[in-house]
Amino acid sequence: MAMSCAVLMPVRALVTLRKKTLEINKDIWSNWTTVCHYRSKPGVIPKHRHSPPETVNGGRPDLLQEFPQPKNLLHVTLSRSLGLSDLSQYIQYSCTDGELKRATVTLHWPVKIETEGFGSRKVEAERQAAAAALCKLRELGVLSQGKQPSVTAMTGQKERQTSVWEDEDGDVAVRDPPKYLPFQKKSRKERDQGLIEEDPAVTEALSIFPKPKALLCTVIQVATSSNRVRELLQYRTTGGKVKTCELTVCWPEKMTFTAHGHRRMEAESNAAALACLKFKELKLVDEQNNPHTHARYHQQQVREAGERHRRPCRIDIPTHLEQRIQEFLSQYPAEAEVQKLWDEEEQQAAQQESSVSSDDDDDEDFITDAITGRPYRALRSNEAESLSDHLLSLWMRAGPGRGVELPVDSYKKSILDAVRSSQVILIAGETGCGKTTRIPRFLLEGQVKEGEGANCNILVTQPRRISAVSVAHRVAQEMGPALRHCVGYQVRLESRPPERSGGALLFLTVGVLLRKLQSNPGLKGISHVVVDEVHERDVNTDLLLALLLSTIKDNPDLRVVLMSATGDTRRLSRYFGGCPVVRVPGFMHPVQARFLEEVMMEMGRPIPRMSQEKRNGKVEHDVAPDLDLVADVIDHIHSNGEPGAVLCFLPGWQDIKAVQQKLEEKAAFRSGSQLILPLHSSMAVSDQQTVFQHPPDGKRKIVLTTNIAETSVTIDDIVHVVDAGCQKEQNYDPRTKVSALNTVWIAQANVTQRRGRAGRCQPGHSYHLFPQKQLDSMSVFPIPEILRTPLESVVIQAKIHCPDSKAVDFLSQVLDSPDSQAVKVAVKNLMDIGVLDAAENLTVLGERVSCMSCDPRLGKVLVLSSLFSCVLPVLSVVSCLTRDPFYNSMENRALVAKAKSALSGSSCSDHLVFSRAVQGWKEQQGKESKQEFLDKYTLSGASLRFIHGLMQQFGENLSEAGLVDHSADCLRVSSRLNQHSQQEQLVKAVLIAGLYPHLIQVKRGTVTKNGRFRPENISYRTESGPVLLHRSSVNRGNPNVSSRWLTFFSAVKSNGQVFIRDSSVVHPLALLLLTDCDLSERDFGDRVEVVLPGLSLIRWEFSPDVWELLWDLRTSLQAMIHRNLRRSQCQSTADDCKDRELITLLAELLNNTDIESVSDQDEFSTENTQDDSL
Repeated sequence: MAMSCAVLMPVRALVTLRKKTLEINKDIWSNWTTVCHYRSKPGVIPKHRHSPPETVNGGRPDLLQEFPQPKNLLHVTLSRSLGLSDLSQYIQYSCTDGELKRATVTLHWPVKIETEGFGSRKVEAERQAAAAALCKLRELGVLSQGKQPSVTAMTGQKERQTSVWEDEDGDVAVRDPPKYLPFQKKSRKERDQGLIEEDPAVTEALSIFPKPKALLCTVIQVATSSNRVRELLQYRTTGGKVKTCELTVCWPEKMTFTAHGHRRMEAESNAAALACLKFKELKLVDEQNNPHTHARYHQQQVREAGERHRRPCRIDIPTHLEQRIQEFLSQYPAEAEVQKLWDEEEQQAAQQESSVSSDDDDDEDFITDAITGRPYRALRSNEAESLSDHLLSLWMRAGPGRGVELPVDSYKKSILDAVRSSQVILIAGETGCGKTTRIPRFLLEGQVKEGEGANCNILVTQPRRISAVSVAHRVAQEMGPALRHCVGYQVRLESRPPERSGGALLFLTVGVLLRKLQSNPGLKGISHVVVDEVHERDVNTDLLLALLLSTIKDNPDLRVVLMSATGDTRRLSRYFGGCPVVRVPGFMHPVQARFLEEVMMEMGRPIPRMSQEKRNGKVEHDVAPDLDLVADVIDHIHSNGEPGAVLCFLPGWQDIKAVQQKLEEKAAFRSGSQLILPLHSSMAVSDQQTVFQHPPDGKRKIVLTTNIAETSVTIDDIVHVVDAGCQKEQNYDPRTKVSALNTVWIAQANVTQRRGRAGRCQPGHSYHLFPQKQLDSMSVFPIPEILRTPLESVVIQAKIHCPDSKAVDFLSQVLDSPDSQAVKVAVKNLMDIGVLDAAENLTVLGERVSCMSCDPRLGKVLVLSSLFSCVLPVLSVVSCLTRDPFYNSMENRALVAKAKSALSGSSCSDHLVFSRAVQGWKEQQGKESKQEFLDKYTLSGASLRFIHGLMQQFGENLSEAGLVDHSADCLRVSSRLNQHSQQEQLVKAVLIAGLYPHLIQVKRGTVTKNGRFRPENISYRTESGPVLLHRSSVNRGNPNVSSRWLTFFSAVKSNGQVFIRDSSVVHPLALLLLTDCDLSERDFGDRVEVVLPGLSLIRWEFSPDVWELLWDLRTSLQAMIHRNLRRSQCQSTADDCKDRELITLLAELLNNTDIESVSDQDEFSTENTQDDSL
């Protein structure tokens, strides 16, 4: 019986195993059925001899919904269970060909399992088979209900290589949390073999750092900037049931950490947690256990960069130069020079006191005739009577015609009566009434016919050069040949005044009249001043109105006529005490106005969406014009519009050139049937006049212009006007001392003026390339320029005309007074450069600078250049800062940069680039060689010709200031004024002396916004804050800047960043010797530290003996400057020989003294590179 029981036990086991096998096979066939039912098209399953029996699907769900990525999950399950990455021996796929693919997957672990799947594609069939296999593994307990490998299935995991970033919870491909794990009871022996003693340090570390491997890797990568983290983090894991991981960390020093775990990943994570705990002790992570910034990990290098930037500048002076300085100072002691200067000042003061009682007649000798520019002399009564009779007879014989009848002609009598009865009248004449050309002539004619022609001299101001010249030509033509000599014009760089005073009519710009007021404050000899286009409200016009308001009180015979088309006439009338207003209707041919919606409809295009941006809570449309659309509209007009010229208004010169190029590239414009003419304020007058000429028959004239053609300019063949609706406008921030030239919407008054250009002489059409609703949102009148520009030049004008008034008080009297704080900032800036003293009076330097028709800083540079005998290169620099000589455009930007780099060489100076470009062009002989030079360096011939005119004008300014004998000497290389023009270090020294305190501090080693320390990057900073060098500067991206400091003239603000457009390196000695400011010194015994006030980063360090020499040399240079500025005449004196020797000594000192460059101050950069290479 016992035997039979013993035999029955294996039999029962076999029966049980047989039942289990049958159940597995049944489930497999059931899975086949399910796959076929859900994944195959009905009626297309071919009859295979190994096909599963066709059974009804018992509502079993689709396996792919349960296992969306079955192949991946199958691989991960076996890989983690076996501890292997290569599973080619454990998972095998096979697939049959045919319209319906049949895939078979064979598993060789934990038992041999074969499942099949079907699909129209191979990958689909394999996924079905893998899903069926996963279903079987789940039944065997290998896969948990949560689609994750079961814990019991991974007890035999072997060691494998994983990523240094991978934490214990980051290894699972499918991260859904398990719903449940099957419980499998282990034997006591198995539990004892896997027991690990708990490490309190590991437990603490894991509680602080839940993902230690990822944190450890991030810290090292941020700190070292290395992509070779595996070399800095080395995991070595060994062991069987219990894994032991040894982690070696090679940064910031070599450290080893050891930890244990049931699995390799657990052991590695424990070791990484210990390393993170050590990093916490070393403060290599922050309080929130996050990595620090890159700069924080390199605090020492950042600190060294700052220390090297702050250390004093050390300059070694050659021994032979020290000896020469000593010899010069022995011969001309600095104390004696200062005493001599004081004596001269006292002597001049005494002479001025004795000349106070001189007769008024002597003062009149210094008054300039505002018409001819010659010394003014009042006519005697018999002379005036004779001249008046002559003019009357001449006028009667000539009988000048008026030409076309204009609306203002019928208002002649009322206008003349108003002028006789009131000192100031305002004529509100609508566009096309003829006020600009007729009213000045009415005034002259009325005086001549009344026998007062000799006492009639009329000044007519125009806002721009082109309008002054064109209106003068027009009036002279209407008056005829006999009276043409009575009409003239005077604008910047060009002057053709009437032959004599008496019965004269002079058209001029407002700026020219302001200069005439300097030499003739009461406008003696002038009977009428006509201010045309007073509504434009530029700075000069507002200043002129304020001066005229005071002038009419001192000169009761003076009559002022204000003319405006669209201005606020009521406000202007109140400003002049309620002066009478004469309203004159205009005449306009009908103009058909189209806005963007109609223009696009006419062209058959959809209306483009205007880009918007939100500023200060308001939605603003993008103002920049669509230049492609502008060109397309002009092309449309040319192809479909009626005959006649086209006038297109654009914001600036770059836009004009871009549209011209786009038009020339169009097919319709290649036939030469168009004449494209640019018009800009910087063009020469002769070039501007070409727009008034009619084109040849069969050609259409297209004028591309800025707002200079809005008023007072009548191009009589204009039929079509294209209006981009925007203009360039300068805005100045007194806090940052930065000007921004922005593109802004025009005002409604501007729109009216532009539209009116099309209807002056015939019916026309206007195309406004902005929506109708944009017109409604535009301001009615433009913002006065005085409210948005720097005021230094205005303050100087105020001090010239009203020296006893404070600048704030004088400017409070203008029509729209600027903010008092902005005026105070301008006054302080002028004090900083030595133009005003503490009492706001013009200094001796300021009196000279006031003669310069440019920015006060550039005026100071010009004045100093005459004292240091380097006038010609400085004239070139100042002129080029007014007008760019390079042919700049978007397309040839790279060519211009290359040309500038070639001209700059090693000078590190944009200003010397300008000088070399101008002088190189002037040295070329012949037209071909000049053109070759222009092409080689991408220069504009028209710009260089304009620059040459500016140089002549600035030379005349120096002559007016009494600094040179003859203005022509400034342009002669061989003249005494250019004795040191080849000394480029001296030229740059004169620039820094004039532009100071416009300084840029240069620092190597920067920390970026994201906290990364860049040891090789260079940053720039002014007293107002950080700046960037503009891409047009040769110093942009230059790693070898040969000084710690740069000087500059202009800065512009764009997109919140301040850009420096021009810069030059500053020699430390030039900054020390030529800046007229106080210095502070600290004596450390063996060395002396010298600091500029308020600029602690500008410091020098010398030995006491060298500092004594340099201090005396600085004193001698300052004494020379002040002495020469006080000269009443520019003839040679006994000091000239001494001055030439001193300037020569300064030039040699600058040329032979080594400059400590930015690259020299940063030895740490190599060390940083080595650290980063870790």
